[in-house]
Amino acid sequence: MIEYLVSKKHPIQLGTKADPFPKEVEQELQNTRKFLELCNKADYPVFISTKNTANMPVDLLAKGNYVLGISLSSHKTADIQMLEENTSNPMKRLNQIPSGVFKKIIVRWQPFIPQLFKPRIRIKELVNWSAIDRYLDKIAVIADAVSISFLNRASCKDQALLKEIGPDDLSELEEVAILTNIWERAHKLGLEFYTANYRALSDSPICCGLREDEFKTSTPWVWSFLIRKLFSGEKKYLTISDLIDAVPDALKDVMFATMDVALYSRWARYSAKKTTIIEEYIKNFTFDRKMNPVNFFAGLYSKMVDGEYRIYFKDYREMV
Repeated sequence: MIEYLVSKKHPIQLGTKADPFPKEVEQELQNTRKFLELCNKADYPVFISTKNTANMPVDLLAKGNYVLGISLSSHKTADIQMLEENTSNPMKRLNQIPSGVFKKIIVRWQPFIPQLFKPRIRIKELVNWSAIDRYLDKIAVIADAVSISFLNRASCKDQALLKEIGPDDLSELEEVAILTNIWERAHKLGLEFYTANYRALSDSPICCGLREDEFKTSTPWVWSFLIRKLFSGEKKYLTISDLIDAVPDALKDVMFATMDVALYSRWARYSAKKTTIIEEYIKNFTFDRKMNPVNFFAGLYSKMVDGEYRIYFKDYREMV
């Protein structure tokens, strides 16, 4: 599976589990630098996620095929210090990004925590829209796009932080209203808008910050390929047959995992060594999913019709 994706130059995301530019470690070992040198030789596309813009090897990045995702949960220093340890001033983080180096710069507003943007007492508002606008105004000077996802409280282990942030008391429609406002404001500023929470609001079904036409330059991988059909209105719903058709022929008989822990899978950690890629995706596809605005399939819901599993795309904009 990895060999297939690499052969198609499917973009690598660098920095999902740890920052790729740790100052002291990278200065000593230069592992990231060696990796970037290899990517430059192959003109391999890389999506870089980082909070450390001060120590990037600009000489290498300027010669390669890179998209930068810069993490920024807030434009206010006090918020950043509460959420992140040993981190940089948010505006300094933005201003240190070199110009003319990256194919695209995406501000990853992740996690987006509405409780940090407290509504003004005398005005009936869901969040402080002025503070939201200031955030967008500041990043629009540097960035091409904003990718936003709500805080996943279920995976947050810092209970003291959750208590300090405050309760998650927004309804689904209130969340949609907030994202809709940000989506409209971002577009006015010339920013592309991406979200995994309610995909109907996103500029692309690929929520990381790549547009549909940019994604076509790499592998149209299964779920993104399927979601795009719903997103574009090409299909009203999807079936298991659509899922099977979307799997590349080269992978139709490939086992899902070849290691002790299944690759790319949270739902098949123990069984995937015995099943094919298609079988694992069908198992996930036919799972009786309820709408959940924070899971991977946000914006999708499934149901049985005449014994057939169907998965639909929900456009929340019609409800606002």
